[in-house]
Amino acid sequence: MDELIELYFDTFEYCYRILDYSVFKRKYESYMNSIESTEGSFLVQLLLVMTIAGPLHGDVGVRGQMDRRAHTWIHIAQTWLSGPVEKDRLSVAGIQVQCLLLLSRQVNRVGADLIWISVGSLVRMAIQVGLHQDPSQLGEMSLREREVRRRLWYSILELNVQGSLDSGVVPMVSEYDYNTQLPSDISDEHLDNVNEAEGVARTETNVFFQRLLAKSLPLRMRVTTHINSLNHDPTYEEVVALGNDLTTACREAADMVGQPFVNSFGACLCSHLLGRFALTLHFGYSIKAKTNPLYSHSQKVCLEAALDIISLLDDEVYRRALLTGGGIFRDIVTRGALQVFLALAPDRETGGSIFARKRNRDRQEPLIQDARRLVQYAKDRMWHGETNVKIYIFFSMMMAQAEASLDNLPIRDAATKALHESLTTGHEILKTLSADTSLIELAHPDLEPWSVQSIVSSVDDDFDFLDEVNFDLPQNFFN
Repeated sequence: MDELIELYFDTFEYCYRILDYSVFKRKYESYMNSIESTEGSFLVQLLLVMTIAGPLHGDVGVRGQMDRRAHTWIHIAQTWLSGPVEKDRLSVAGIQVQCLLLLSRQVNRVGADLIWISVGSLVRMAIQVGLHQDPSQLGEMSLREREVRRRLWYSILELNVQGSLDSGVVPMVSEYDYNTQLPSDISDEHLDNVNEAEGVARTETNVFFQRLLAKSLPLRMRVTTHINSLNHDPTYEEVVALGNDLTTACREAADMVGQPFVNSFGACLCSHLLGRFALTLHFGYSIKAKTNPLYSHSQKVCLEAALDIISLLDDEVYRRALLTGGGIFRDIVTRGALQVFLALAPDRETGGSIFARKRNRDRQEPLIQDARRLVQYAKDRMWHGETNVKIYIFFSMMMAQAEASLDNLPIRDAATKALHESLTTGHEILKTLSADTSLIELAHPDLEPWSVQSIVSSVDDDFDFLDEVNFDLPQNFFN
């Protein structure tokens, strides 16, 4: 428990400032001394903190134990929040529980693609308790109380804009709907003494990630509105202008997160939360760039953003979040991967000398390596609970197509071979995982035992077509 708590505060809490470390540790020590007198809201917070940190732990045994408990604890938290609206729900502590729950659902892939629905309730609860108003207008409060409210509000705004981007809707809150000031750059240990805080050098790494994100929130809200608005189709000039502003914000963040004293996980999460907006803003035009060179700028921006997100796999701890998570953690297997394979896709005008093809292959080799990482990543996600076999299959086929094109080999034959091999591999992975029925019971806690057994037995049935001799790709598959 101690390790998981410290791991949570050393990872996600750098960007999502949901809890006050000093207050949480004080309540935790009180809980260890007297379990019976502990508040219900804190118990739920404690469970959720451990579910968020569980997949990130370095010990595979701890990760396994937490994986077996995470779904149950998430349902406990959801049940607690679904109770009658009492004081402990409609409060700062209750809102903290709701924020932690949404984060845990993404990390553990529990309804991660639908969190925007729950964010709506969270935003309304936050407004109900006045988080959208700056604490300086709400009467007498300590410095710590003011900072907790500001940090919590901007964490909610971050959840809101990220969920809106994924769900294809405009943000529920605009920059004109609140006047809460940015969180200060005062570290937690100096929040109890105003005079002491005023003389502190502002270099603490546990405060500036959220400030970086908060400064760009109005811009990212506008970007999300432009992308998802049903009544306004932005011109390409507007897209480029917004993209340039995003590039400036990302460059400023990159300069900050590149400092040697910066927390590695915090830097990865901050870069991810920012970079995905440029990828989404230019995505539609980057697809058109294959046939219209006027949009080549968008293709370049998207490819760079995608490669930046793929490079997050280099961080060992953040890689675990990318393997197990849903929601924002699926960027690599959606828009990011498409950009890489689009850049490797063969042009209609093929040919050239053998020397030209060799030069082209050498130029593309770094991108080929990234594409291979994508295929391996899709396979690894299946071992971590991803049941969508199609992702791994498509990546394998696109990889084979790209390599065959660069080596001047028959593309259709290479892709057909990759299709068969990836289907077989996916089947073997699912069959291995289904042999442990506890994994299915974990993913589907409401299923009766006979239903679990039917899922196990159906794995082979669903893949019977692998034995068909004539199973092949249609002739027009690559047209």
